[in-house]
Amino acid sequence: MKTITKISFCSCLSVFAVTAQAREFAGNGKAACVSEELYDQLISAAVDEDEQGFNYLLNHGCIIPRAGIKVSVLDRSWTGKTKVRAYVGDQAVVLWTVRDALRD
Repeated sequence: MKTITKISFCSCLSVFAVTAQAREFAGNGKAACVSEELYDQLISAAVDEDEQGFNYLLNHGCIIPRAGIKVSVLDRSWTGKTKVRAYVGDQAVVLWTVRDALRD
């Protein structure tokens, strides 16, 4: 019985590990920023059609990530905002984005 439980537990862990590794940016034009505050400012600029503010933020802490950048999801809010750790080579950066910017 212990062996079956251990095998089941290990199988569950491997499924979660694969899921975590499979998350990546979809490359669908959704932005990501280095802080939640900057992300909120970017969304406000977009809603207000503030092109100058939007472009400023894209050059100062926000990006439109390309498809395929691997991420680990660190936190999610009920509004859809998602905190991720994005990996490029051996470097990583924490970003705030929206759930729709990611794919499995």
